[in-house]
This record gives sequence, C-alpha cells and structure tokens, in this order.
Amino acid sequence: MFERVGEGLGYFLARLVCKEGGLRELEEGLKKFFKEIENSAKISFEFSSELNDKLVTKSKCPIYRVFQKWCEDGCLKFVEGFARAVNKDIKVKRVAKQPESDYCTFEFSL
Repeated sequence: MFERVGEGLGYFLARLVCKEGGLRELEEGLKKFFKEIENSAKISFEFSSELNDKLVTKSKCPIYRVFQKWCEDGCLKFVEGFARAVNKDIKVKRVAKQPESDYCTFEFSL
C-alpha cells in the first residue's frame, strides 16, 4: 500500500513544483519542494544536490524516526514517482538511507 501512495504522492507533488524536462528540471523541482517543506513544517532537511552526468541528492530526513514503515516501503516509490513526473526515462537509485547512513542519498540518471 505504501508503495502506491508514495508513487502517487511523488508524482502529484512533482507536477505542482516541476516542469517536464531532464535532470536539471528535476534538480530545480526537488530544491523547490524541499524549500517549501522546510518553510511550511519548520524542519531542516539539509537538502543538497550535485549535477554532473548524474544528479546526486543528499538530505537528512527526520521521517525515519517517527514513521520507519514509510522509509522502508514508500520513500523510494515517492522519489521514483517524483522523477517520473519530470521525465519517464529518469532512473532512480537509493544509494544510502538513514539511520544506517548520516544522509539519505539518491542518484538519478537518464
């Protein structure tokens, strides 16, 4: 269930903050999304990104502390849905996640 909710929510939110395109548009959309969340919820995600031949994003996500089921079953699908809304050909790989790592790290490629 969390997989479907995550994917749908990611797709929906990306359509609100992103325009279709490639990795640059995805990066801009993710920056905007995290800025909106931080301003609204007053939570710092420490989001950062680096775009070269791939887009790599890092964030400190507090959700795992209160809703670990989301991290296990929904988060990756959320990110995949977000990326798919920008470009259906963007591939997503979760490189690291909290609490096993200091950051949640994702890699996006075309």
